[in-house]
Amino acid sequence: MRLTIRAAKTGTLALVLVGLGAGVVHALPEPADRAIEPTVERDVATWAMPLDGWVQPGSDKASYGEDLVMQPCLRKAGIDFPPPWATIDGLEAASDAAETPERGNPAPALSSTRPLDEDTARTRGYHAPSTAGANGDGRRAWGGDPERNAAFADASQSAVTRCFRQAERTVGTADPDGSVQSASMTAKRLTFLAGTAARDDETVVAAAARWRTCMADADVPDLPGAPSGMPSQSMRMDYGTNLLSTPVQDAEVAIAERDVACQDSSGYREALYDAEWQRLLHVTASDAAVLLAAEPDQREVDRHIDDVIRDLAPAAPSDVD
Repeated sequence: MRLTIRAAKTGTLALVLVGLGAGVVHALPEPADRAIEPTVERDVATWAMPLDGWVQPGSDKASYGEDLVMQPCLRKAGIDFPPPWATIDGLEAASDAAETPERGNPAPALSSTRPLDEDTARTRGYHAPSTAGANGDGRRAWGGDPERNAAFADASQSAVTRCFRQAERTVGTADPDGSVQSASMTAKRLTFLAGTAARDDETVVAAAARWRTCMADADVPDLPGAPSGMPSQSMRMDYGTNLLSTPVQDAEVAIAERDVACQDSSGYREALYDAEWQRLLHVTASDAAVLLAAEPDQREVDRHIDDVIRDLAPAAPSDVD
């Protein structure tokens, strides 16, 4: 009887172990062993990354470009409501502000992993780019205009659909099977993850220590251990860097310019760029399949949308950058 019980327990234990083993094998991460040819040339100044060719233009900018292009077609269909003004920089800033990890986006904005650059430091310190040029209020009022919506309701729906499809083809944003969007989300997700992981690379950590030594005399009582921690909490409180309504102060700019100079002299910027770039040269088989299902031509699409906006958008007010 004891032997039977022992055998039963042993058998049960064996089954548990087999189950655990199967679970562990199933949970093994997929290796990033598929080489991906970079879609852009290396360029530290613009922080170009291997997968950038798949990254779609900001949604606000792409939608606005489509609205501008389709207006003549809609006018023929009886819908004569031209889009209001908006600027390229404002639309890009609005797209970026809406796409953050904090909002649970699976493909967060890439700007959050790029280090501060000289031009940004000089013009706005640590402040985020202004979204005023997106004319969010004006575009929302235009989109919700009762007369415009009534015109859409009265128009031929097949004609309206043709206008939308034609605009997407003209601008370059057509994506009938969703492969372009999927590739873009994958490219942004991988680039964001590579950017944050690169901060832990030993060469980057060593360079961050040199950066901190270089920044020791800066007026930052809670100086972080690396540039990715800037602006510090005290700076956010002193300069309001998270509030677009607060002006950029000279003291903030001075610290930002020193920050950039120390990043360069310490080798931090170069080390971070190399570490991030190298991480993006290989991806998993699953991610490779998603990327390679679309053409890496989104930088050309982005430039074309910029040209469309420059050519067709109404002039922005003189007090908007």
